[in-house]
Amino acid sequence: MRFNKQELMTLATQPSQKFDKEGILYIRERQEGFFRRTESTGKKLESKRQKGKTHKTLRDLSCVTASTSKASLERWCRLRGNLLFYFKSREQWSEPLGVIILEQCNVRVDPPTHQIPYGFSIVFDGGLFQQLGANSSEDRDSWLQALQLASYECMRSQLLALRQRIEACSGHKHGTDIQMMRLQQGITTDPAEIPICEVSLACDNLLCDGHGRPPNPVLEIDILAHRSNTWIKYARTEVVERSSNPGFLTTVSFRTSDGLTSETKVRITAYDVRERVSQTATPIGSAVVIFNAIQDTPRLRIPLKSAKATTVGFLTINVWNLEAEDKGNSTESTPCRNIPANNQIFSHRRSQSLPPRLGTKMKLPHQGQLKLLFANPHVQTYRFHSGLGGDICVHEIMAESKLCFQFPQQLLEIWIQEEKELLQEVAGMGELREPWHTKQIELLDRHLHLLHLYSQAKQNLTAFKGIHFKQSTRKNDRTLEFAPLNLHLQRMWVHNDTLNKCGFYDFISVGAFTAHAHKSKNGGLIRLVQDLKESPTRCNQLYQGPSKITMAHDAIQAIKQLRRDVVEAMRSLMKLAKEKQTSGMLPICEDMISKTRILLSLWDPGLVEEALTFLEEYKVAATVQEPINNDDTLTLDLRTHQSLSPFKRITQQLNFDLKSPDFDEFVTPDTPECVKDIWTKESSKMKYSNLSSYKEINENGQLVSAENFVIFPDVEDQSNDAESNQNGNSADNSNEEDDRGGFKGDLDLSKRFLDTQKMCNSPSANYYKPTDEPEPWDLTQLNIEASVMCLVSKVKFLCGRCSSPAVRLRSKNGLGRSQSLKGYAPNNCHSPAVVTIQPKNGTKNDESSKLLDNTNVSKQDTNSSLEKSAPALTKAKEVDTMTKVIKSNSGQRNKFTEGLDFASIVDWTSELRPSMKKLRQAMDGLLKTARLTHSVFRVQEDAKAAQRACNVRYRRDVCFSQALTALVTGLMAKLWCQRPDPMFLLILTTLGPIISFEALLSYYGDEIDMWGDMTVAVEDLHTVAFTLSRCGVHDRIEGKSMCAAQLPLPRVVGSRTALTVMLPVPDAIYSLLPLVPSLRQTISFNVTPVFFNVGINEMATLAESLGTTRPQKKSNIDNFDRLNEYYLRFKKLNLPTEPSSSRIGTRSPLNQTLADMVNHLKTCVQTKVNKNVDVLQLSSHICRRMRGLRFTSCKSAKDRTGMSITLEQVNVLAAEYHLAEHEFNRALDCMRSEGCRRENTWKNTGVRKYAFNSLQILTLPKLYRPPTGTYGSAQT
Repeated sequence: MRFNKQELMTLATQPSQKFDKEGILYIRERQEGFFRRTESTGKKLESKRQKGKTHKTLRDLSCVTASTSKASLERWCRLRGNLLFYFKSREQWSEPLGVIILEQCNVRVDPPTHQIPYGFSIVFDGGLFQQLGANSSEDRDSWLQALQLASYECMRSQLLALRQRIEACSGHKHGTDIQMMRLQQGITTDPAEIPICEVSLACDNLLCDGHGRPPNPVLEIDILAHRSNTWIKYARTEVVERSSNPGFLTTVSFRTSDGLTSETKVRITAYDVRERVSQTATPIGSAVVIFNAIQDTPRLRIPLKSAKATTVGFLTINVWNLEAEDKGNSTESTPCRNIPANNQIFSHRRSQSLPPRLGTKMKLPHQGQLKLLFANPHVQTYRFHSGLGGDICVHEIMAESKLCFQFPQQLLEIWIQEEKELLQEVAGMGELREPWHTKQIELLDRHLHLLHLYSQAKQNLTAFKGIHFKQSTRKNDRTLEFAPLNLHLQRMWVHNDTLNKCGFYDFISVGAFTAHAHKSKNGGLIRLVQDLKESPTRCNQLYQGPSKITMAHDAIQAIKQLRRDVVEAMRSLMKLAKEKQTSGMLPICEDMISKTRILLSLWDPGLVEEALTFLEEYKVAATVQEPINNDDTLTLDLRTHQSLSPFKRITQQLNFDLKSPDFDEFVTPDTPECVKDIWTKESSKMKYSNLSSYKEINENGQLVSAENFVIFPDVEDQSNDAESNQNGNSADNSNEEDDRGGFKGDLDLSKRFLDTQKMCNSPSANYYKPTDEPEPWDLTQLNIEASVMCLVSKVKFLCGRCSSPAVRLRSKNGLGRSQSLKGYAPNNCHSPAVVTIQPKNGTKNDESSKLLDNTNVSKQDTNSSLEKSAPALTKAKEVDTMTKVIKSNSGQRNKFTEGLDFASIVDWTSELRPSMKKLRQAMDGLLKTARLTHSVFRVQEDAKAAQRACNVRYRRDVCFSQALTALVTGLMAKLWCQRPDPMFLLILTTLGPIISFEALLSYYGDEIDMWGDMTVAVEDLHTVAFTLSRCGVHDRIEGKSMCAAQLPLPRVVGSRTALTVMLPVPDAIYSLLPLVPSLRQTISFNVTPVFFNVGINEMATLAESLGTTRPQKKSNIDNFDRLNEYYLRFKKLNLPTEPSSSRIGTRSPLNQTLADMVNHLKTCVQTKVNKNVDVLQLSSHICRRMRGLRFTSCKSAKDRTGMSITLEQVNVLAAEYHLAEHEFNRALDCMRSEGCRRENTWKNTGVRKYAFNSLQILTLPKLYRPPTGTYGSAQT
């Protein structure tokens, strides 16, 4: 064991009165001892006689050397606590020879021997023992008794016995407080619950001690339920230093949910705290009242009685009731309207010992759906005094966010999907020859590894149960790294009855957004991202590589989005066609043409040519694999290749990785349940399938038989393999395409080729198979042009003719023709032939012609801006010619519209369906080629650079997930958990809110990495778009509906580079939002995040003395610029920003106008001042004035964050609610010692102390220092 020799020697040589027992004992010991020895060598003979004995002595505990000679020698022994020291003699200057620690041992009496007649032994757990002896039996017995009582275990059992006796006498069970009782009975505190009453307490005439010193009083409130024998600790006040007439700031709320009735007894005990650190206290006196008496009287003054029944002072109980605020239909931003300044009632200044106004009734505010979104709330109440003699009632609430582990799972889902896409992309290239084969395998391995990491992380978050926050003790736990650390909502509700003003103030406290488990002193993400951008590139090809990859990646994302938009437009057309409504069709067509124009101009044909040339050169020729008519041949084929090709082996392995743990993502939400069942049953057949581990599901949501299963199955309508043609038509693709569409005419629209969800999840709509020949680029373009021409001409024809008499004629003609889609499908869309549409001659329709002229003019106007902004206008000419062709054809009779039966309602849709399918197929082809090009460039990328980029991206995802989860928590609290604020909603829909992140990290050691990570994570929040959707209304993006009864869960859609968070909002807020155009079903906004960091602990002192904080200062200046730019835009809204009740002379910087505060902040960020915490305080007030959201962080959001949030709360009370200046520090200490932040330390570490030591306290700025007794490393 470890020990300090000097300390033990000092302890051993203290005066006799400090020892429990002293005396002479014979100790059997080794000759080489614990301390310095001066023993004569003459006694070695005696020890040699003892060598025959083989038992072990206390060698380990005495820290002796390896000498083996033993002797029983007379020693002077001293017992203190559980330490038995022995000395050579009892002389004053004698040094101790050894020490025996009396723990985990017992004492036994030994049989008398010739050498030691009165012997006994200390026997330790594990068999070791130390032999001792006394001079007489009385001496031995007294030593035995003393040694048995010496251990801490014995003391502990004595303490427990005494405690039980005290409990039996007093009826108070130790450690039984109301929190424990609530846990046992499953009661959760509801902050919105109206308490029976709230009381504030004060004492007067408390007795001083013998020296005339006043006590340090604290009150403890206990309750005794009716027909119960145990007192339960219900509440406790703060400690007031040296006062015989204390007025306590903390108040007590009595709640019905705790089982209180009018007959409940309440005992209030006053204690004198003698020592703050260990909380050593002695009782002064107590008073017992029936709860009924408290309820009935607004003010009660009763004597405090000591244990001897003498009066030791008086206790005053001030009582007031709270009422529920009228929920009405008012849309006021605050529950109480601010009255004009000239009507204010200024009461006289009262001393703090006077009671508050009697008979006050306060309105407890409506907390919205706080209980729905947040869990385990902790509530603390206070009553402060304002300088004008009024009272400030404060409710402080801290709650855990239920989104902490739920929300990151959605982000992980998106990243998992992205990795799957990239995997399928690379596998879709087919196998490459060396030198690229190895690189291709490395690339596949990298994606597999990432897929495994993301899937595992999602599984861990799903499996995590119990509390709703990640404790600071688990910050290095990799299994939960995507969840933010110690995420809590801290809310303060303030009410000043003199000012007739109240309001909510929310803070989100969260640990720094960083990857704690990725320890490496590399400057964090900010440095890593910078290094990636500046990484030296040797050869020209490598230099171009990343830019080509980026171009290809951006093009893919744009094509995916445009394809989704065009398909959405086609769905809208289909809906209108089904209802035969012509009014909205033409604008949709214009939109489609403009989107197609952009689609064709996105890509540089040179890149495609380069990629296809590369593939021709290096792709391994496909082995003969023609008869893929059933599972067996496919299985055999892959088995034969398995032994030869690592590529095949990896793609086979992917089957299992993709299936677990979230393979069911591939089943679309609208497929019947039975599909999932069949899939699980038949998954054994899929053992050797390639990347796609899921079965083909056609548009009806039916499972296509296993015989048609191929390595990359066709989930969508199109198919390029003649063998999978179900109807036996060996015609071209379009024949088969339309045949397959033909027998589905009567199904729901959403389950066919216009289902965007299926389109995104379908491999055949997104990737080539390894065996496919890529479609030539120009052919893809021609197909897109042709199908758009075909579709638009039909729509315009229908719009122009539908109300004319020609309808009837066409119907008659149609009766003689085949009614089925099969009959006319081949005439409609032959692949290349579609380009040349020959109109039939017929009568010209003037109405139709006019319509088309008008639409073309407007269409060209709207598209001109799009053309300018397009990256490359390579295909604009073709689209223009296409428009002309359509215009010239539009007014004449068209072969596509002949012979249709307009009597049937589905005929309009069936008329448009073939060209829509063709367009979908052509757009799929475009995307597939883009993906192929992207994967070719990625295989050519430098492997080391790619691996580094991959590592940085993963770390960035971890930090971003934490940041976005915290931000969404803040937004949801604002939207759901308080009365609607019209000013905030106006800012939300015009500028987007400002989000102020404040951090107290030191720019030194590990915290440099944390700062670097957090800077990038906050910066990344810029890129996220937020949309507001009415809770319960169907969302456009996913086609799912929100259920109001469940947790209103925000959803994330999009890709890594373009995320959209869909925030559900309650009806009360939705009704206040501005009306939106019918096409856009949602209101969207972006946030403006700003991040200010100032270190405050001893590490910050060190960093500033070394002069290393320049990057932090530069970042603060950059963030001020962003804040200032937002302020200039905010100013144009002309909204009221000044607090309605500011006072001259109070804590001046915080009562300035907004413009002055911004200028003051500018000066602060540019001034070189150590620990310039004014930056943090000013930025927080500016943010509040502009109705922004506030986030406070340090390493674990526990200690420094607690100091910052309590300071900000008291600043708000001083600036806006007239907190008396002499009360400022008292209020600050009270919130820190009794408030929610102290509870937060206990929730995280199990210790109700801030983890500061005395050195750190000295280095903290004065306003950030906790009160004595609330900090330290151990619980007393």
